[in-house]
Amino acid sequence: MTTATVGRPAAREGTGVRLTGWSVFASTVLIVVGGFNLINGFTALQHANYYTTHIVYSNLTFWGWMFLIWGGLQVLAGAMIAFRNTAGTYLGVFLAGTAAILWFFMIFAAPWPALLGVGTSLLVLYALTAGSLDETY
Repeated sequence: MTTATVGRPAAREGTGVRLTGWSVFASTVLIVVGGFNLINGFTALQHANYYTTHIVYSNLTFWGWMFLIWGGLQVLAGAMIAFRNTAGTYLGVFLAGTAAILWFFMIFAAPWPALLGVGTSLLVLYALTAGSLDETY
């Protein structure tokens, strides 16, 4: 005999996190932005002459590797969220929160990209926290 619970849906075995529209949005944004960061890091390492003298970073080798690592983590988090892995959600929240803070510090150097970066990071944070529903109880 089965009993119904009132107020919360029954959790399905082995599903982990429910994939909502917000989760798909966060996953897609993390993968796309991570891809851009991978390209940016590769460009900083291999083709430093593509950058002008008006950049914020002075050591392109260090920042190239940082962008490669950061982009790889973003792609990994996006893929983990797409496959409904809870650890991917936690990694995505950490990366989006840190990115929002870092973009905020860039607001005087590049105001419009910084505002876009902060806004996108906050949307991803919302998507991974309030926009996603956790089915595991």
